[in-house]
Amino acid sequence: MAELSRTYLLAILVVSFTIASILITLPCEYDEEEGNRGGKTTKPALVPTVIFNTLPPSAFQAFVISLVFAFASSLSALLIHDAENHTGKNGRISRLVTRLFGRFSLASIIFALAILSWALLLTAASSWPQIISPSVLYRRGKTM
Repeated sequence: MAELSRTYLLAILVVSFTIASILITLPCEYDEEEGNRGGKTTKPALVPTVIFNTLPPSAFQAFVISLVFAFASSLSALLIHDAENHTGKNGRISRLVTRLFGRFSLASIIFALAILSWALLLTAASSWPQIISPSVLYRRGKTM
C-alpha cells in the first residue's frame, strides 16, 4: 500500500488542531458521576456541556486522546517525509515509519470524528422533543 500524500497529512493536522482549538472555547463543567467508581474516589472529569453532555466522560476522554494522537502522528509523518526530501536519503525504514505514522493518524482522526458525530447525534436527538411536538412523532401510541 502506498503512503498517505502530504496533502492528506496536512489536512489531518489542520482538522485535529482546529477541533482542539474549538474545544478550548467550549463551556465545560465537572462531571460528578465519574467521581466515585467501585469504592475509589477519583477526580471528576471536565466535560464540555454543549456537545458531550449526553455521553459518558470516558467517551470525551477517548475523543481528546485520539485528537492528540492524530495531530502528533500526522506531524511526525510530515516531519519525517520532509526530512527525507531535504536530505535526499530515501531509507526503507524512514518510508516504513512515515507510512505507519500516516496510517495511525488517519485511524485516529476517523475515530475522533466518529465520536464527535455520535455526540452531535445524541445531543440533537435529546433536543428533538423540545423542537418537535410529540404528536408528530407518535400517532396514538404507535411510532411512525
